[in-house]
Amino acid sequence: MRRALILFLMLGFATGCTNVVRSGLLNSNSVMLPPSTERTIFVQTGNISENQQVSLGSLSSRLSGKGYQVVKDPGAAHYWLQARVVYCHKAKDGVTAESVAQTGFGSGIGSGGSAMASANPFMGGGGQQMPDMGAMMSMAMASMGGMGGMRTPPPEGVLHLCVADVQITERGKEPTKAAKPTPVGQGGPASAYRMRTVAHVLQKDLNIEEATPIIQEKLNTGITGMF
Repeated sequence: MRRALILFLMLGFATGCTNVVRSGLLNSNSVMLPPSTERTIFVQTGNISENQQVSLGSLSSRLSGKGYQVVKDPGAAHYWLQARVVYCHKAKDGVTAESVAQTGFGSGIGSGGSAMASANPFMGGGGQQMPDMGAMMSMAMASMGGMGGMRTPPPEGVLHLCVADVQITERGKEPTKAAKPTPVGQGGPASAYRMRTVAHVLQKDLNIEEATPIIQEKLNTGITGMF
């Protein structure tokens, strides 16, 4: 009788502490890097979202664990990985992780894929001010209501989305040997692969502190999984 009571209390405690309904990671497209023996990589990350606690800082150590040499000079790297978190907040009603992923790299969040050059984190500086991602999210998501049959049932809880744009640049073989390799993106043949990745957590009640480590783990694991 006592053992049954203890088991009942334990089950009740575990159930009461479960606020996360489900979580996942969606990509706008697949990135398949060609087979290569090159193992040098330069990593550049950033976060311009509302949740500054989400970090992509473990990308370098994860890549090192997979046998890559992470270098500080992009000119010495065969791969250049750029990843930036562009939005991380509660999703508005009617917005799903799928719809945000479908917008694709560099687009406004929930804009249906219409390009927003100022939102592209890899366009360079030039003195341009960073976009107000919160305002862009509000305007873009407001337009989702007019999509008719594209509406989806509301989720059974609060959806927290974290969106990152990822670009992998692979420098091709140089036509002639040089004393110093040409930096990626600054001359020499190169191929660029782009992807938008969306980590999401559905909670019974919004708890950003609870969602942050889950989202962070999914983003770091998903990005390094392409190598």
